[in-house]
Amino acid sequence: MRARSMIMTLAFAAAALVGTTVAGPPVASAQSCAQAHGTLVAYGHSYLHSPGIGGAKASYVSLAAGALGMRPVIRAVDHATTQVTERLIRGGPTRWVPGSAELVVMDSGINDIQAGLPAAQWTASLRRSLEAFVAPPVPTILLVRPLRVARIGHPGADPKVIAGYAAAQSAVAAQFSAVRIVDAGAGWQTRTDLGPDGVHPTPAGEAHLAEALVGAARSSTCRP
Repeated sequence: MRARSMIMTLAFAAAALVGTTVAGPPVASAQSCAQAHGTLVAYGHSYLHSPGIGGAKASYVSLAAGALGMRPVIRAVDHATTQVTERLIRGGPTRWVPGSAELVVMDSGINDIQAGLPAAQWTASLRRSLEAFVAPPVPTILLVRPLRVARIGHPGADPKVIAGYAAAQSAVAAQFSAVRIVDAGAGWQTRTDLGPDGVHPTPAGEAHLAEALVGAARSSTCRP
C-alpha cells in the first residue's frame, strides 16, 4: 500500500474519532472553522457512480464524507457530461431541494473534454446548474477541477487541454460566492492513480481525490 493511502486511512480513522472525544481548550487561531454535518450530495459521473471500474471499493466522495462525519448521497450516472449533470440537478427524483444538504459536490469535466463539447455549451450548462443552488439556504458547492488522464488519444491526456478547461470552469465559478474549486492536481500521478483504462481512478486515486475534497470542505467553513 502506498504511503499516501496509509496516511488517508489514518486520517479518516482520526476524523471518525473527533466526534467521540472531549475537546481540549480552544487554540488561538486567525480563523474560526465550523464543522459541516448532515448530508453531502454529489452530482457527477462514473468516478462517483462506478468506482469499481478502477478497482476501488468506494468513491472519493464516500471516503471524504466518512472523514467529515457526513452521509453521502450520490446522484451520478456513467459518462455524464455537465449537460447530463444539469438534468440531474434540475429535474426528476435527483433534483436539488434547497436545504437538503450543507455541501454539494459537482464533478463532470472530464466527460465534457472527452466529448469535445464547445466551451460555450458546457459553460452555459454549468452556469445553469450553479444557479439551481442560489435559493436559500445556499449550500457550499465544491466544483471539482478535472484531472489529467493517461489514455492515448483522450484529449484529457494533454495538460494544456485540462488547463484550458479549468480556466473556463473557474471563470464561471467566480460568479457564485458559494462555489469553491477542488484542485487535486498536486501530487496526481497518472501511472498509479489511474486504472488500466487510463481514465478511472484506482483506490489510490480515489484516496487522493478524497484528501483534496476533505481539505476543500473544511477550508470552506473557515472564516477570518
